[in-house]
Amino acid sequence: MDIYTKKFDITFSDIDENNQLSNKGVLRIMQEIAGLHSSYLGYGLNDTPQTGFAWLLLNWKLKVFSRPKWETSLTVNTWSKSMNPLFAYRDIEILDSNNNLVAVGSSKWILFDINKQSLCKIPSEVKEKFPSVDKSVFEEKFVEKLKEPENSNFVYEYTIQRRDIDTNHHVNNLIYLDYAYQALPENIYSDTNFSNVEIMYKHEAKLGDIISVFYSHTEENEHVITIKDKKREKLHAIIKLY
Repeated sequence: MDIYTKKFDITFSDIDENNQLSNKGVLRIMQEIAGLHSSYLGYGLNDTPQTGFAWLLLNWKLKVFSRPKWETSLTVNTWSKSMNPLFAYRDIEILDSNNNLVAVGSSKWILFDINKQSLCKIPSEVKEKFPSVDKSVFEEKFVEKLKEPENSNFVYEYTIQRRDIDTNHHVNNLIYLDYAYQALPENIYSDTNFSNVEIMYKHEAKLGDIISVFYSHTEENEHVITIKDKKREKLHAIIKLY
């Protein structure tokens, strides 16, 4: 099955305070179908003890067209766009009951060898399980390397809690969006519903780590949140909202 399709209902945790599908809700659904597709092909979370592999996310690019309410039924499609020896690229589209686009997303992944505890090249047997589909949800090029703004203001420090950790024993990718929204000035957070989100994950953050969160508003009217370690030497993630 080259294009994998699944039905989802918008849950209460997927909506914001105005009963609209949130960006975190969109990414939650996209993360879920990516995992389900991998599981269907034999390389999902439950298969890790047998395969010795786990997928790690490196990038998100998201665009939202509409924001349905709680309990709305959605159709979600995903496919492997391409693979090279190191990286796998996946696209996702979310549609409502009238077949209108709700959101689209592109993502970049890398394979982790749990036995060697290191990143690894994608074996040929894995590539064969994920045939590429010549279909892209974005016309423009997927920018993988987000740049840290030159002038960012420190906003807050945070100690990674148990609730932030996922099955890979580091901060789940969705939680970084929480950190980013917490860094926004109140007038920006309350007045803006960002239709575009880009995230680059660089170094994992683990339980007990202290992160430093920075905010910048660019001339292009982009809101960029940079997350580093306490010493401000290691980059954990960059989130761009616009």
